[in-house]
Amino acid sequence: MAILLFFAVLGLLVIAHELGHFTAARLARVQVLEFGIGLPPRVFGFTRGGTTYSLNLLPLGGFVRMLGEEDPTAPASFAGKRAWQRLVILGAGSTMNAVLPVLLLTIAFMTPQPELVTDVAVLSVAPGSPAERAGVEAGDLVRTADGKRIANSSDLFTAIHRRLGADTAWTLERRGRLIALRIPEVRVAPPEGQGAVGILLTDARLTVASVATGSMAERSGLLSGDLLLQVGDRRVLHKDSPQTALAAALQAAPTEAVQAEVLRRGAVVALELPPTEDALDGLTVQAYPEETRSMAPPAAFRASFAQIGEILLLFRNEVSRWIAGSASIEVAGPIGIAQITGDVAEGGISPLILWTALLSINLAIINLIPFPALDGGRIAFVLLEIVRGGRRLAPEKERFVHAAGFALLIAAIVAISVNDLQRLFGGA
Repeated sequence: MAILLFFAVLGLLVIAHELGHFTAARLARVQVLEFGIGLPPRVFGFTRGGTTYSLNLLPLGGFVRMLGEEDPTAPASFAGKRAWQRLVILGAGSTMNAVLPVLLLTIAFMTPQPELVTDVAVLSVAPGSPAERAGVEAGDLVRTADGKRIANSSDLFTAIHRRLGADTAWTLERRGRLIALRIPEVRVAPPEGQGAVGILLTDARLTVASVATGSMAERSGLLSGDLLLQVGDRRVLHKDSPQTALAAALQAAPTEAVQAEVLRRGAVVALELPPTEDALDGLTVQAYPEETRSMAPPAAFRASFAQIGEILLLFRNEVSRWIAGSASIEVAGPIGIAQITGDVAEGGISPLILWTALLSINLAIINLIPFPALDGGRIAFVLLEIVRGGRRLAPEKERFVHAAGFALLIAAIVAISVNDLQRLFGGA
């Protein structure tokens, strides 16, 4: 199923990309010889209006083959067009991949989708960290970050990484009171084992509604009003989660007491549950209701641009972390992306749409890198021509450079795919 979803997502991105080249070429009156999905050999195709539309065997990419790509003598050739026209045609693929996320995200924001609403609780604060200097304490609940509501730890993670290298303003709830704090410079390269602000977080949405008198839950130390943070090493977010987490902990260590943590009157309290499956008998819990959200079309359209801006900002900050050495560069090939696509799809259609939009933005950026065989490499040759006062490099030299670049790209894809397989099957 993951493979089919991956090919569907990839097909959408490739069609959008090549449609950009195709449309721009047609508008510039360049003759398009072939519009291909996949790479040769050809499976089947048909010709209409002088253009062959083909489906090819290798499902990794696509192409638009234009008349006279390196020979300007033909009347409707690509190479015979002005430099600015060729730049538009070459950049149109990435432009389409940048536009596609607007449509996808607008649809996603218009689609009713559940949102897991939790209390985001601070479990611990690292000494000397920005959070400690700002006054954050264990047991605090994070309510807003830079004016935006924090519904779960994923929201807070995004908010933190949006502000790498800058200050961030939080609203915390501490023992029933709201406190406004400004956390100083969010670290791009934090010490090992610490996050950018130096806190350990958990999501919590279960409150102890009642504890039966004389029950095992009461003897385990649980009190009415406790906010359940975790049982064993698991978060407990749903009504059946505490018992499931308890069973998992007992299976791993049948004779050892199970560690649990609750938030009680603003403080994190550690409990030891006896090593028995009825340790939580007599406990009833109350969960935050899940919320469903959707937007009207105009608001969804505006939100799509805000989301894209946020993605680009997070990408820039991640690059800063690479440069600072606080994060390693992780590259996934087709196999790794297919696996991630399957995992994302388990969360529903909206996460899958968001993932597709993210891939489309990545494809737009990668294709503009000035590397031979990529659009960016071809753009670099046109820019070089402009710098040289209209004098072009010999077509055979340009052809050789792009062929060599294509060979390197294929070799890189193969190497990354081998690494994906090793990671998938536990060999690395």
